[in-house]
Amino acid sequence: MNGKAAAALWLALVGPSLFIVQKYTGGAGAAAYAVIAAVAVVVTPRIPVPASRRARTSAAVVTLLLVVVAFAVIYPTANVQRPGLGSDDDDAHNAGVRALLEGRSPYAERTYLGNVLHQLPGAFVLAAPFVIAGTSALQNLFWLPMFFLALRKEAGDGAELRLAWLVLAMSPTVLHQIVTGTSYVANTIYVTVGLWWLTRTAHTNLAAAAWGVAVASRANFLLLLPLASGWLWRHRGQKVAVLATAIAGGTATALILPFYLHDPAHFTPLEAADRLLRFDVVFPYAGEVVGALAVALAILLSCLRMDRPGLFRNCALVQALPVVAGVLMTGWGRAALAYAVYGTFAAWFVFMASADRFGDTGNNRGPNRDAPRSASGPGGAVDPVRR
Repeated sequence: MNGKAAAALWLALVGPSLFIVQKYTGGAGAAAYAVIAAVAVVVTPRIPVPASRRARTSAAVVTLLLVVVAFAVIYPTANVQRPGLGSDDDDAHNAGVRALLEGRSPYAERTYLGNVLHQLPGAFVLAAPFVIAGTSALQNLFWLPMFFLALRKEAGDGAELRLAWLVLAMSPTVLHQIVTGTSYVANTIYVTVGLWWLTRTAHTNLAAAAWGVAVASRANFLLLLPLASGWLWRHRGQKVAVLATAIAGGTATALILPFYLHDPAHFTPLEAADRLLRFDVVFPYAGEVVGALAVALAILLSCLRMDRPGLFRNCALVQALPVVAGVLMTGWGRAALAYAVYGTFAAWFVFMASADRFGDTGNNRGPNRDAPRSASGPGGAVDPVRR
């Protein structure tokens, strides 16, 4: 793994996690963790994995079971609905989904902490099956293995195990979000996996519609539409790119716009802009400037040539820019570390971009790695018509 890729992966692991580590181990513990994570980034791609597919599958199942056990043991304790303990993010999803199922606007609901719901409607649509099953906190347990299955398809056997072990061992914020029911893991994974599917399938229109639901979960993910469009334009052609972008954007609009028009004054996802607008006290219009820079960066990167790993790296850059700006304007200290937790929204794109470096086959994925796959699946032949 080259230096830039290793540094990006290290930042994706450590940046969002420093707040959790420092909270429980202090400054010395956080410094030691950062060093250990750097060593792990270098060593993990060389870790041997079981030779047989059955043994690798067994290792993956055991890894997932350990996560499930941790969730089953800790989540009931964390989910006590008291200030300072756990998270009300799962409560927000539960309240939003139940309101939708009862024919009410989710944006009239509040969590047990009195917080309004900042998620866009796509988040409630995708959380609905898990709320019906019991709680939205379960969605992390579903999407986590989906991500690593996509990694296996992307980089070959071994990649999913090595990277799963690295993330679970060296990104405490991931485990913290899982056991507290925070949706950042699931939310970012289904956007990442949806984009991965969009770039691999011959059924681009279907994938675009599904991805449109995913990006309609949080406003920051809407910034990824230009990047997906730019990649499709170069690798699938103008017609496919325009149609897929229209479908994804149209699906997102169809989900979001009715709720906004129903009650614009109380469309509470707009209050999420405070995560940037709060920095207007640093200098006038700071939040607006950072938001405009993120949009400009997304458009600029969409015009550049990129393979699929490059697409995910660019997605990470766009998601990371507001977080980095926010950390810098917050200043060093616990507040800055807490703001860095939002780096989760960039981290999973970095993990996907790093997939090839963890597989047994290395970077040699063949000349058609960016070509669409046939209906026979991701490993099938290239569709000559869509090519």
